[in-house]
Amino acid sequence: MKHQPQDSKANANSKFARNRGSKESIPPSAGKIKKKIRDTQRTISRKDVPADVLTEAKRRLRVLEFDLGEKIIDDHERDNASKYHKVKHFERKKVERKLKQAKKAFEDASKKSDAEPAKIAELQEKVKEMEIKLLYTKNYPKTLPYISLFPQANENDTKSLTRKTKLLEEIKQAVADGDKELTMLQKRYRDVYKEKLIERKVIQPVAPVDIEEMQVDAKKEDDGNSSSDSDDNQDDFFEKA
Repeated sequence: MKHQPQDSKANANSKFARNRGSKESIPPSAGKIKKKIRDTQRTISRKDVPADVLTEAKRRLRVLEFDLGEKIIDDHERDNASKYHKVKHFERKKVERKLKQAKKAFEDASKKSDAEPAKIAELQEKVKEMEIKLLYTKNYPKTLPYISLFPQANENDTKSLTRKTKLLEEIKQAVADGDKELTMLQKRYRDVYKEKLIERKVIQPVAPVDIEEMQVDAKKEDDGNSSSDSDDNQDDFFEKA
């Protein structure tokens, strides 16, 4: 048996590195972040801690608490993706077939000279409906449990029907507003889930440190300006933003 060269393994590793970045960019587990939080809290609680060390520890604590929140949400989204992968895959394939059929029916009707405008409009609406449903299967908010478009059981469940109808309408509106990949819609649902975790005290309500520091730096800059030219400086700030 011919010995495999080491280059293939090296190439695989380099591909992984390109996709995932350096080891430092790979997020640690929630457990490791929690341990770092406890260690940092112990540092902060110690007596006679130098001021610069205390300041840096508090900053690090905010970073860790923010990272923990993001990691918990990421894990929840990953669990949902795994749990509903199969049903979403089958429903996506089903909707793709229905969309293809709807497009063909619309195209065939449009070519007929005696086609009724109302019928063509109906077929065109069917195409749009299938396009929205395809987005539903592809870009369903990752923080939510998936509600089937074609349920095998409890198809008349009022609660599920209401949620499904609401989300389909939100997707339709998002597309109309230019959010064709539903990026903003997914972010909105992620933010809603994050607020629920904060309310349940699962995670801390902290903002990314870099944003906080920018706000502090901006405040310091404003405080340092003289009152005589403060209005001009504010105008310059907003012009640059």
